[in-house]
Amino acid sequence: MTNKTLQYLDYLKLLDIFESYALTPFAEESISNLRPLNTLEAITERQDRIEAVLDVVRWEGRFPLSDVPDIRSILKRLAIKDAVLEAKEFLSLGSFLKACEDIANFLKKAYSKKPFIEEVIQRISPLVAVYRRIIRTINTEGFIEDTASYDVSRIRADLFVLRDRTRKRLERLMEKEPVRPILQDVYISLRNGRYVVPLKPNFNEVLQGIVHDYSHSLKTSFVEPIEVVELNNSINILEKEEKEEEKRILKDLTDFVRGSAVELEMDLRAIEELDFFHSLAVFSLEFDCVRPDVRDDGLIEIRGAKNPFIALSKKGGTVPVDILMDREKSAMIISGPNAGGKTAALKTIGLLCLMAQSGVYIPAVGNPEVPMFANVFAIIGDEQDITMELSSFTAHMNIIKDLYGIVRGSELILIDEIGGNTEPQEASALSMGIIDAFVEKGCKVVVTTHLNLLKAYGYAKPFAINVATAFDSETMNPLYRLVYGTAGYSNAINVAKNIHVQKEIIDRSYAYLGKQEYMLNDLISTLELGKRRVEDEQQELKRLREELQGRLLLVREKRDEYFKKVEEKCDAKLAELERELDDVRKELAKKERSSVMKGKEKVKYLRQRFVKTAQKIEENINVGDYVKVRTLGATGHVVATDKDAKSFEVVMGNVRTKVDAGLLERIPKPKESRRPTGGTIHVSAELVPAPEIKVIGLRVEEALMEVDRFLDRAIVQGIPQVKVVHGIGTGRLMSAVKDHLSGVGYIKSLRRDETNPGVTIIDLS
Repeated sequence: MTNKTLQYLDYLKLLDIFESYALTPFAEESISNLRPLNTLEAITERQDRIEAVLDVVRWEGRFPLSDVPDIRSILKRLAIKDAVLEAKEFLSLGSFLKACEDIANFLKKAYSKKPFIEEVIQRISPLVAVYRRIIRTINTEGFIEDTASYDVSRIRADLFVLRDRTRKRLERLMEKEPVRPILQDVYISLRNGRYVVPLKPNFNEVLQGIVHDYSHSLKTSFVEPIEVVELNNSINILEKEEKEEEKRILKDLTDFVRGSAVELEMDLRAIEELDFFHSLAVFSLEFDCVRPDVRDDGLIEIRGAKNPFIALSKKGGTVPVDILMDREKSAMIISGPNAGGKTAALKTIGLLCLMAQSGVYIPAVGNPEVPMFANVFAIIGDEQDITMELSSFTAHMNIIKDLYGIVRGSELILIDEIGGNTEPQEASALSMGIIDAFVEKGCKVVVTTHLNLLKAYGYAKPFAINVATAFDSETMNPLYRLVYGTAGYSNAINVAKNIHVQKEIIDRSYAYLGKQEYMLNDLISTLELGKRRVEDEQQELKRLREELQGRLLLVREKRDEYFKKVEEKCDAKLAELERELDDVRKELAKKERSSVMKGKEKVKYLRQRFVKTAQKIEENINVGDYVKVRTLGATGHVVATDKDAKSFEVVMGNVRTKVDAGLLERIPKPKESRRPTGGTIHVSAELVPAPEIKVIGLRVEEALMEVDRFLDRAIVQGIPQVKVVHGIGTGRLMSAVKDHLSGVGYIKSLRRDETNPGVTIIDLS
């Protein structure tokens, strides 16, 4: 790219904007040297670094780079072998190292760190030892500390004593009665590094001394009395020793820092590079930029593009444009009225392509695609050269001639008002020839024009596309949008008519325009109007679709919110019920024996509810008899009995259980059947299938609830003995079962199974 092209497209002015976001003086030079890159790898690397900085800025804010001092001149002095840095230069070095440490810590704490940020963190060396040596030697005012060396501490201590002694001797001298009349004022001053007192000119009548200075009026002599001459001499000697020691300290400190000059240079380069990318990142945020995809396929697709300078001048009133050029298209012909935005569109295309190829984010929306150009050339403005006696047209053609001689293909050629400043017919033919020649070489060409024949060329050539700058035919105002697939018309007469040029001029102009030209402009106008209406309808349909989608999304959100609230209410209610049940369970477990009667009444009620025949009928039943269990309606045969014949073991099908004698009724032996009978048992949900329950693996609360239900059913069925299988484990469940059932009135005894400690045997009353 030539400097003229960069200047035409405002690229150099763009660098000034980038520099305004720089926080360090040494980053400005890097920004001023920013130019388009030649490889996709270099572009991608720069984009990745901007993206890495953007991530940190979005999460953590802007980098703390504003207080970083410029140490470039200090590093140059360090490179000189015998150079000794001054105290203030060491202060700058200390501030720089502190800033490096702060920046490194800031980056380390960042939430999102991409490889470039990690690399910068590794490159920054805080040089803690150098920083500590500097702040231990030089204070914040730029003076050498007393602790910098033993000698400077001793010298300053001696100086303090001597100065104090000198001042006290002078104070005693001024208090003497003979001296008071010759005192001009009561204070001690310094002249030529020596302590003196202000005396009247006739002082030598009272004391001897050396005059070091006079006042402007010559009425005051600053005199060093003979009594303090030796003290002042000693002070001067010590002050010289102090300065020599300070020089030695600064030299030693310079040599120490010089040993880390390479690391300091690396720190400076790291901060410079960080600020360079930070400036580009902040620009991207301020101008709503996005990362373009730079490729080799020749497609230009930049939607919602904005020229940064138009955005600055119009603030929020910038109208974005879409820059679209298919891979198959090689020429774009932009036409439209004067002041309609043709040149602005041309410059925007060129500038954004240069920005993308420089690895910089561009002000657009979505995912822009920009081709990789071998070079970008712009011919914009009046090239008339009076000194060479060249006309505007001749100068214009000279530039195109020179440009055609150097292009090799894959370049972007931008020409404003191609073929201007000459006769329209020849200008059109020449312009079409120029475009053909550049396209045949493999270039992409974008031109602006008012030539109607060139607009027709845009329709006729398959590699060309017409683009019109939108214009409101009613208000005669430009809309600053690009309309693809149609040609714009100059509309010069209508513009003149709109600004109230005299009717006679307008009428004559229409007459001279000619019927064909008028018809062509009218056709273009009609096409543009129809296309605008279609676009408006499409926009309205798009708006309605988006509105419906928004409403549907809102309904879905409300539905999800409603279901969530219902679920939360249910969960809360269940939790409340669980707490109430837990409280009731705990309360029942703590009841005294006086509540046992209520438990028995509950059992009685349950028996009355579930037992079909509550009246006990005593019958003489023996082993082998067939019986019917009244509570269940099931039949079986007796296989065993206890000593008192109060309970029997009855086999009902595959179930063998103990039943009270009062619940049995002897029945005749059933007839033989092919199907095995053993008694038909109609078992309800409350039937206890076997006199034991397993609660292993349950939580304590769940296990106790299951045991209570099991005992209720066992009591209803008249089962005298049951087992609870709880296992051993940690012993918590076993203890809970025992504590829960201890003292319950309907339990006769509670004991552990001797053969299996994980089983508790319960005898029911």
